[in-house]
Formats: sequence, structure tokens, C-alpha cells
Amino acid sequence: MKQFTLTLSVAAAALLAIPSTSFAQDQPVGPARAARPGGPAGAGRMDPAERLKLMAEQLGLDADQQAKIKAIFDKNGPKYKEMLDKGLANLTDADKTAMRDLAKAQMEEIAAVLTPEQKEKLKQLRPHARGEAKPDAPK
Repeated sequence: MKQFTLTLSVAAAALLAIPSTSFAQDQPVGPARAARPGGPAGAGRMDPAERLKLMAEQLGLDADQQAKIKAIFDKNGPKYKEMLDKGLANLTDADKTAMRDLAKAQMEEIAAVLTPEQKEKLKQLRPHARGEAKPDAPK
């Protein structure tokens, strides 16, 4: 009986150790995905209007700050769209570097519009500024 229980336990452990397989459908990349909810290229990305609304709520932006940040998003939007229309999987290393540089420059422009208190709050809200890859949950 002990041998049977031991064998059953080992078999159960082996079955649990086998990773489950997912048969998820491949997601389209590029322009076909741009029309999906969550903004350009899908994947939960917010469009500039959604991002501005969230920033306004979280940081307490006044109307002047919102107008300035909207202008920054409007100025950089076509550049982002051009890169994202290629599809994230199709971006070259140069494209990825350009996108990172654009994002950094945009954040610097936005920071110039914020008060010191708002800058600190933004820093706390941005996961990669805290050394995290992605937020665990929305705050």
C-alpha cells in the first residue's frame, strides 16, 4: 500500500510539473492592431486623450497645464504613429532607440510643465522610475 501511495504521489507531482500549453491565437502586428481598444498598437496603450485625462486626475493638472501637455502629445503623436505603424515586432534597433529618445524627450517636456510636487507624484506613479518593469495594479 505504501508503494502504491508513493507511486501515485510521484505521478501526481510529475503531472503538476508539466507546464500547461496555451493555444492562444496569434495577435496581428502593425496597422491592423491600431484599431483595437487601448490605443495605437493595442496592448493596453492609451491614446493621448486618455493619457492626458489620467494625468489630470492623478496629478491635479490645471487647464493651462493640460493644454500645454496636449500640445506636446499632438506634436509627438505623428512620430509615434509612424513607428508604431511598422509594428513593434518590425522595429529595428535604430527605431527602438529613436522611440526611447522620443519618449525621454517628451517626458522632459512634460516635466517642465509640472510643479515640483506634481513631478514627484509622477515619479512615484511611473513604474520604471521606481525600478519596476510593469505596475502590479493601477494606483
